[in-house]
Amino acid sequence: MGPLLHWPRTQSDIIDGITAELAKSSEYVEFVVTSRELEGRIWKVFVDLAQTIAGGLDESLEGAAAWWPGPPKGGADVLSVNPETEQINLRFATTDPPRSGEKIRIYPPRYLEALLNCWSVDEWARQCLEWLDQVTTSNSCDRSASPRPDPFKPWLREREAEAFQLPGWQAGFLWGPPGTGKTTTLGAILAQYVVQFPFSRVLLFSTTNSAVDLALVAVDRCLEELAKQNASAAAVRKRCFRIGNHFVARNYQAREHLLPVKDESLIQQLAQLEGERPDPSNVQAYARWKEGIERLRQAIRMQAVGVLQNARVAALTTTRAAFTFRDLHERAPYDLIVFDESSQIGLAHALAIAPLGRRALFAGDPKQLAPIVQSEDTSAQRWLGRSMFDHMDQRADSTVFLNEQSRMAEPICRIVSNVFYDGKLVVAADCQHSLQWKKDREPVQVRPVGSSNTCVWNVDKDGIWSQKYHGPIRFESAEFIRDLVCELKAFQDEKDILVLTPFRAQRTLLRTFLRNAYCSKVTVSTVHGAQGSERHTVIFDPVKGESEFLNTPEARRLINVAISRAKARLVFVLSPADRKNPMLVQIANLIENAHAFHDATPIGKLAGQPKFPWCALHRIVQIKSMVGKVTEILDDGEKFKVMDLQTGKPRTYITSYIIKNFG
Repeated sequence: MGPLLHWPRTQSDIIDGITAELAKSSEYVEFVVTSRELEGRIWKVFVDLAQTIAGGLDESLEGAAAWWPGPPKGGADVLSVNPETEQINLRFATTDPPRSGEKIRIYPPRYLEALLNCWSVDEWARQCLEWLDQVTTSNSCDRSASPRPDPFKPWLREREAEAFQLPGWQAGFLWGPPGTGKTTTLGAILAQYVVQFPFSRVLLFSTTNSAVDLALVAVDRCLEELAKQNASAAAVRKRCFRIGNHFVARNYQAREHLLPVKDESLIQQLAQLEGERPDPSNVQAYARWKEGIERLRQAIRMQAVGVLQNARVAALTTTRAAFTFRDLHERAPYDLIVFDESSQIGLAHALAIAPLGRRALFAGDPKQLAPIVQSEDTSAQRWLGRSMFDHMDQRADSTVFLNEQSRMAEPICRIVSNVFYDGKLVVAADCQHSLQWKKDREPVQVRPVGSSNTCVWNVDKDGIWSQKYHGPIRFESAEFIRDLVCELKAFQDEKDILVLTPFRAQRTLLRTFLRNAYCSKVTVSTVHGAQGSERHTVIFDPVKGESEFLNTPEARRLINVAISRAKARLVFVLSPADRKNPMLVQIANLIENAHAFHDATPIGKLAGQPKFPWCALHRIVQIKSMVGKVTEILDDGEKFKVMDLQTGKPRTYITSYIIKNFG
């Protein structure tokens, strides 16, 4: 993945891409109503997902605007949605919502319009494109602008310490695979940066409100550590602020100073109320709860005016940055612009912000989820579907790859490393020597998957398309997962089990099965909703592995995210059709043959036999340092194919060469 130097780097091409995505991402999602009922002041509207005109029904629509043509036409605010019951709960309705057979439209926020406005300013667009040309052709480094890692040396790993030089580059890249402590490392770098350079100002961005919260708290933790040695760090802590009103208050307990409010009791009240969130299906209680949340957030918003001009570190989402771009631009240049989870930030979005600073640091993992783009337009794909990591030079000093992870047990790490990271990702040395770390990753014996860290469970039936669930489902795997979870919860907390699937329809089916089995505390999610999380046990159900969707480069990233969430146990559910997917087969081969290394026969013992290579078929062999299983004889014995047990990939050998050199 080197710099992409042949794109048409023009303002018009970027605008074309954003415009194409705006046109593709429908202005509204339209549903056909099946029934409605009024409960207090809340309208419960039930829809037929099988007749959805565009888009789907999920929690992201909460807070959107609803509209219907009538007569009489009207509108409302979406209080909450429940995909399992195909239900939309509305408040503040201006007229009665549609009846059965009529249509209702939901209008989500149009974030791309704000980004389009940024790129429509000719002078700024020119500066952004010049910045891209400069960092991709002559990325420069000023070592004097890099913070020293010394205060954190006692716990920094080798590559983490090396990453402290990245802020000196015009564009630096911190490549952090799963479990490598990327956010913690980033927190240490920024804490030392603002202390070592007392007049510096930093903008810290991420993709979601939760990710922004975690990144800023990581900075504050490291400043807290520095304050024990350096009094100025304590003062800096009071000038690090969270910008925006959609933070998660519980993330700031005992760190209320990060929120720009004079009355810190508001944060405590908000955190307490967040913890009392009722089930959205109890629409009256949920409506009262949400009104209380909104009152507190409004009070907090009123106290945060003018905070940006006083911040040493200002943390916000990239979406918020697009909407408040003018305020950010007026206070530029900043010393350092930092993007966390930047592999999910579209290139056009990152480029519109990065030139606000003298230098930029991109932290993320290009092997995990990429930005989501609906349009197939070439300009939209190149400017919104790619990130700045497509311009990263892996071999340059401006890139640091964090190679030690502390999340996954060694057998899980080995699979993730060999399939996605060329074997470069390893269990951290401190974890290898920790008896407690290893003990925490020893799965108990559970019927029917045993006590191994990795397991493939085979089901006979393939996934099918369901009109009811409006997508691919598989009842057999849902039944197996329900039964397995019931076994597991006797030994571990339900909250430490994560069930992942690529399809919303199967997610809905799985949630229903688990709820009926009294296992509703188990998290069931699509893979996109799981990045950044981790659990003791992860169960992955691809449902329809042979589908076109799961045979794309993006699916490779998605599967990486899915299996790398697991700390101690990974269960893969596969059907015969799933095994038509090369990546799923590769992972299955690695799991199913994990113990075969000890049974390998040196190829020389077989190459001298008269029936070679047929005598080696289905045998585990060792050829130099490679251990693999002979799977196929080709060209009447002139060649043979071996499945490499380390990478899961096939290799082809010439029989005469093997006989000459090993026989």
